Amino acid sequence: MLGEWLLIGAAGALAAGGLTQRQRQSRRLQHLMRSFHFPRERPHVLILSASIGGGHNAAAAVLRQDLEALGCRVTVLDGFAFATPLVSRYFAWSYPLQLRYAPWLYDWQFSLSHRREWTRFWRSLYSILAADAFERLCIELRPDVVVSTYPLVTQALGTLREQRRLTVPTVAVVTDFGVHRLWTAPGIDLHLVPSSVSAAQVEDATGSVLVMEPLARPAFREPIDRLQARERLGLQPDEFVTLIVAGAWGIGYVEAIVHDVAVCDVRTIVVCGKNEHLARRLQRQYSGNPKVRVLGWTDTLPQLMAAADCLVQNAGGLTCLEAIARGLPILIYRPIAGHGVLNARTMERAHAARWIRDAGELRQVLQDAAAGRVRLAQPCVEANAVPAAHAIVSLLARPEAAECARGAVMFTGQPEQNS
Repeated sequence: MLGEWLLIGAAGALAAGGLTQRQRQSRRLQHLMRSFHFPRERPHVLILSASIGGGHNAAAAVLRQDLEALGCRVTVLDGFAFATPLVSRYFAWSYPLQLRYAPWLYDWQFSLSHRREWTRFWRSLYSILAADAFERLCIELRPDVVVSTYPLVTQALGTLREQRRLTVPTVAVVTDFGVHRLWTAPGIDLHLVPSSVSAAQVEDATGSVLVMEPLARPAFREPIDRLQARERLGLQPDEFVTLIVAGAWGIGYVEAIVHDVAVCDVRTIVVCGKNEHLARRLQRQYSGNPKVRVLGWTDTLPQLMAAADCLVQNAGGLTCLEAIARGLPILIYRPIAGHGVLNARTMERAHAARWIRDAGELRQVLQDAAAGRVRLAQPCVEANAVPAAHAIVSLLARPEAAECARGAVMFTGQPEQNS
């Protein structure tokens, strides 16, 4: 009970801090509006993201590229920071700290907020803080559809739709396989999720729920010659390569994961994201091991996935969607607290990944795969999955949007089923 009251107190403090930003919001909005001068001949899609981790902005970037390819005008904003700058800064500061130093606290908050009464509380609180800002933003930008890639933004948009203060369709894009209750909201017209198992977890939606194709940049969807990729990366054609990706922030038990993979005596490539301290520590630790290569932030992830035999991941999210698009087998190992564990459980049920429970199982799986005794299963892409951009365009009621939607049918063709 004490923990719940502490959470309420923290929420109240955030609310008080957020309310002091109203005048600043108004000035930022006026400045923002002066920077946008759009013609009205094409459908306009507004995507609201958040700079919490790297996945929300990365998903927004993929959607922007695909929607623009379909003829839409797209505006991408950090909606979380725009509407509630203090709350955004607090989350950006506290989220990595909790996962690094107090994962039990993050797990407790994650589980507590998944309870229906607490979900309603957070939905109401954030809507009080952010709904007016989003309403003014939509009045000024006049989008034809609004897309959210961040859970709290989704809550405020859903409230605006329920109250009929927002008259255009809204879409929530959920990149996690495990669907937390805060990821969805009543009032949202369309939820896009990664699998039918994820769709079954959506409990509060009043609109449609569709399974989307893996949300990944074209570089992950386009064919890449495996042998050429290995040659460019300095890898042998026949060696077994394990790729470890720790997300944008390099959070979780990454050092333990690298150790447990490295002792399997397979070629190991580690991508630490923007966590430079982690990259330097691992580079020092494995400087004498020729089979371990440690990288920081890199633009070669599509080539690395094309060259690898499997991906080892600890969180799920967009990196796993990219691996699914590439057809790369996924092993979830030592998942981070909260959404990492939920993703591991859901991805295993959806046949998108294998959840490795301990170091002994990891060693058995990797050594058997490296010796050719077993073949790791490719992640499943569901036959009924639709491209996310096409689903968004289908909500547009304007004549231009209908024309755009007709063209969308020919964009990628029929989704394939991978075994």
